[in-house]
Amino acid sequence: MTELLNFALKDTLTFLFIFVRIGIVFALLPLFGGESYPRRISATIVFFLSLVLLPVVPPAAVPAANLNVLTLIVLLLHELLVGLTLGLSVSIIFAGAQIAGEVIGFQMGFSIVNVVDPITGVDAPITANLLYLLAFLIFLSLNGHHMLLKALVESFTVLPVQAGLPHQAFLAAVMNYLGQAFVIGVKVAAPVIGILLLVNVAFAIMSRAIPQMNVFMMAFPVTIAVGLLFLIVVIRMMPMFMEGALANAWTFIRAVMPLY
Repeated sequence: MTELLNFALKDTLTFLFIFVRIGIVFALLPLFGGESYPRRISATIVFFLSLVLLPVVPPAAVPAANLNVLTLIVLLLHELLVGLTLGLSVSIIFAGAQIAGEVIGFQMGFSIVNVVDPITGVDAPITANLLYLLAFLIFLSLNGHHMLLKALVESFTVLPVQAGLPHQAFLAAVMNYLGQAFVIGVKVAAPVIGILLLVNVAFAIMSRAIPQMNVFMMAFPVTIAVGLLFLIVVIRMMPMFMEGALANAWTFIRAVMPLY
């Protein structure tokens, strides 16, 4: 009877840790963690996905006799940090796309027409919402969700359920990777930023040459037209950017997990 209770307790603890790790990842994903998506559905998906992974995940090596509140907190903290790392590896890509959209919208003069993003629930320019949703669709088309599920399964092999805090090298690698959001944003927005900078310089020269010309009235529609034209170029380049960003995310996951 005691062995049966220990076996049930071990399975229950393993399921709890799997649920926490997967739940944190889903909370950081753009769709499942968004304001417009019901939390009840996300929790249901995480629950059944945890049940599916339970037979293939190594059981928690925590004897029932040694289990106490402090040990349980440390184990849950371990799963929380691992889940945050996996979730951030993907959400950074979408954050970069949103940063690019905000920069493009600011350069085009769209920052005064912010709308509520249905996914994140925050005010953002129209271009930011467009690139954010486009990045999510490309993520699905490139089987990014398959990559994330594969990373989740492999993470339980590389980092099994155990009590321990991360090493300094792990934290440094995660902090360095967070800067990729700005790198992705600048790369995606570079064509529009470059051409609008040339447009502004051209209007500045024209204003010096022809002081009577109302530069503001002429520059505003031209800036929007040129920005929209090169926004099409950015959209055409988005699959290439997303493919490279997903490859970097997978490399980051494979490299940072052993450092924990």
